[in-house]
Amino acid sequence: MKLHSIQYLRALAALAVVGLHASKRVEDQLPEAALPLFQLGHAGVDLFFVISGFIIWFIGKGSQQDPATFLMRRVLRIAPMYWGATLLWLLMVQATGAGWISITPEHVIQSLTFIPHFNPTFPERIWPVLIPGWTLNYEMFFYLVFASMLILPERQRLLGIVSVMMGLASLGVVTFPSSALAQAYTSPMLLEFAAGCLVAELWFRAQGGPLRNVLMIGLGVSLFAIYGPGVAESDHWSRALFFGIPAALVLSGVVGLGAAIPAMPRLEQLGDASYAIYLFHVILLVPAERVWSMLPAFHGSQSGFVFIAVYLAMTCVIGVWIFGRVETPMQRSLGKLVSFSKGKQAYEK
Repeated sequence: MKLHSIQYLRALAALAVVGLHASKRVEDQLPEAALPLFQLGHAGVDLFFVISGFIIWFIGKGSQQDPATFLMRRVLRIAPMYWGATLLWLLMVQATGAGWISITPEHVIQSLTFIPHFNPTFPERIWPVLIPGWTLNYEMFFYLVFASMLILPERQRLLGIVSVMMGLASLGVVTFPSSALAQAYTSPMLLEFAAGCLVAELWFRAQGGPLRNVLMIGLGVSLFAIYGPGVAESDHWSRALFFGIPAALVLSGVVGLGAAIPAMPRLEQLGDASYAIYLFHVILLVPAERVWSMLPAFHGSQSGFVFIAVYLAMTCVIGVWIFGRVETPMQRSLGKLVSFSKGKQAYEK
């Protein structure tokens, strides 16, 4: 079963992040009043986290998979594209001679293995080689927590996930960890995955009527508008409260409305390609920014909107192409490999 409305939200989340990063390249060419709006693009990541929690609970609520199989499937879903994007970024850094970017073998290995660590170029940030990949470190940890819950009876899994995430976030408050690993794994942003699981369980039990769901969306959007512009990117507690809660409300309302939302095939297509768009948009931003810098005649007080619009369109087109021509065939091949491996194991037993 595919929830089309989820794909709409995934598309909006990806485009919000892309728009944010594009706006930072042309801040001096945008009206000051527009900057807080683009600043809300940070919430795209938090929306992704809540959606991830929803999807994993939606597909795994009654799963009989063993933890190892679940983790293998998630790694195969996430890692190959991320590794490809990271290696492409490394090639671009070398080709463009970006000497100000520090890259070490340890940095690359930790990045490719989803180990949170401090970035050698930005020592205060827990960022991998491909900076957007910092979110995947959280994703992989959430998958690990969920996989560990599969050994429990189904009725205890949700409580287990929520308890673990709340416990880790509380531990972070008490201990003030200094290592990158401990900071990441006690971040309150982990609560956003738990929130997504709770939204999914609520959807299973009571999807609610149109009025309730419209009110949920309205409340979530209002909270984004009121509190979102003041949220600091690096303040994870503010993000969990003022991005995570509104994201959960919007998600709950959108999936509750379900088929009542008109079909939007183009937006759904962008949702399908959202992972490719998210991974590769920074790589595309480098040449786009260089071309723009070579066109000073187009620069002006509001010309930044032109750059952002063109860049968004270019990113969407290339992201959809990558999804259709690279990601989808790759996932089909990997899916067959997993099925063959499982069948062989069953035969050998």
